[in-house]
Amino acid sequence: MAANQRQLAMDKVEVLRRTDLFRALNEDLLRKIATHGVARQLERGQILFSEHEEASAVYVVASGELRSIRQSAEAREQVLSTERAGAILALAPVFNSGKFYSTVIADTPAQVLCIDRDEMRELCQEHKDLFWHAARVLAHKVRHLAGLVETLALRNVEQRVAQFILTIARERGLPADDGCIVELKLTRSQMAARLGSAREVVSRALTRLDESGLIQMGGRRLVTIPNMRALSAFAGVEREADKTEIASEVASDVA
Repeated sequence: MAANQRQLAMDKVEVLRRTDLFRALNEDLLRKIATHGVARQLERGQILFSEHEEASAVYVVASGELRSIRQSAEAREQVLSTERAGAILALAPVFNSGKFYSTVIADTPAQVLCIDRDEMRELCQEHKDLFWHAARVLAHKVRHLAGLVETLALRNVEQRVAQFILTIARERGLPADDGCIVELKLTRSQMAARLGSAREVVSRALTRLDESGLIQMGGRRLVTIPNMRALSAFAGVEREADKTEIASEVASDVA
């Protein structure tokens, strides 16, 4: 039994080490933090926490994929981010208390490490390095949310769809001449939730992009992008694309 407990503790340390928040900390501190962590298993579709609950813990994603959403009174869903292994969830309430700022749902079977909010607050007070790492993680989250606000407020639906396809192309697209081939794994409704729109509007936007020649639809899922720069220019992200090679850029927060 003791051996199993030690192995579990080592697993927790490894989970912490894979995060931006904890990876630079020394081994003794990592082990100390690991002792505060409680492992939790989630099934697909299970809610980790709700925006209507008082925030009680910080969560480290160990495996799987979860989506962070906000819902309207009419149950319309806006996806804020997709979170994978190494992500830190609900860090903001460590500093300002209150409710969780979103609802997080497991899109696949997932494992998370839960650290009590008050314990995390004490750790930040005792260890200044951890405090500054937390500030950096929160700054990154603010930057991501600012980009999401810009996309929703300043780009029309066709541009958002184009940007969404470009994101997938940068993550897992197959290069083809000057363009790329991608597979849309999400349904039209799931895409709409990420793009702040409705299923029918997203479908029409895909049709218009196809008719304009910016993309070529092969059924409902397969998309060929004839010219990456042309689609980037239409989406309003041409300058960003120039800074980094399309095939190697990873944009995991929005997909």
